[in-house]
Amino acid sequence: MTNATSPMTPETDLPPVEPPSAGFIVQLFVIPAIVVSVVIAVWLLFGKLAGGERDVNEYVRIIRSENANRRFRAAYELASLITNEKQLARDPKLLGDLTELLDAELAQKTGDNTEAKQYLALTLGVFQISEGVSTSGKPTDALITLARGLESSQPTSVRISSAESLARQAARQDGKIMAENVVGPLAEASEAEEGDVRLRAVYALGFCGGDQKQIALRKRLGDTNHDVAFNAAFALIRQDDLATADILRTLLNQATLEQMISLENTKEKQNRIEAFQFQALKSLTSANEKGQFSLTRLAKPDLENLIQSKFVSVSVESKAILEALNQNTKK
Repeated sequence: MTNATSPMTPETDLPPVEPPSAGFIVQLFVIPAIVVSVVIAVWLLFGKLAGGERDVNEYVRIIRSENANRRFRAAYELASLITNEKQLARDPKLLGDLTELLDAELAQKTGDNTEAKQYLALTLGVFQISEGVSTSGKPTDALITLARGLESSQPTSVRISSAESLARQAARQDGKIMAENVVGPLAEASEAEEGDVRLRAVYALGFCGGDQKQIALRKRLGDTNHDVAFNAAFALIRQDDLATADILRTLLNQATLEQMISLENTKEKQNRIEAFQFQALKSLTSANEKGQFSLTRLAKPDLENLIQSKFVSVSVESKAILEALNQNTKK
């Protein structure tokens, strides 16, 4: 019997195996690979040049059609395309056409066009610009149109999508959106009956500017929905707003959060607590980076306790904030 640990030996009656020459390998593999690569590159190049714009226009044409199923699917696929194509995300004509389309859909009171409105609203949020010009030459403002999508007469899914897209646009412009016809509807939506609408509106308001946003966010600090209240707090903490002093103490106290968050799954509950505390700390850091330390000074005892937190991210961030406070105090 052959020992299993011994190396296998070739059979003696087989001809010797010679390694292929470099020239043979080049002929067999490399040259065909180069040819195939060139063919694919040329196909992609001409496909892009010949079909790219046509494909986008085709999506817009389908969205304009009467077929409800095709319309919302086209809007969904177009949003994915714009997300992956930076050039499309900055195309004022495409944005103008889609904004004009959503305007028309929002004004329509009959027929089932909810999904088309929902995905059109989401699509406007992936653009890197907010102002466009439609094919008809009409100037459009995606922010104003999305604000119309927040109206209580619209389906909840459309209101949520509009708020999410406004949040994307507001985050991109961080603090520059202060127009009454945008911030006002967001403030109204932050008081909506539906918690999901309130949550998205509050999140979007957090990236807007002006006193109106500040007033709306302060109202939500006492929201019965903890997610809404905490997101309002995060936005105000970033501005070192002392109105958040009490809710900040709540966020930095793990025992209190344990009682507030009613999740049966222990791991999920702990993840939520860590996420809330870490976001509160990051909001404090944001205020500190602007030279604002009022809330940090008030929270110092809680921050010192959190250095011993079992959550590494919370412990590290708390220590960094205290170090920043000490450096600021020495100035």
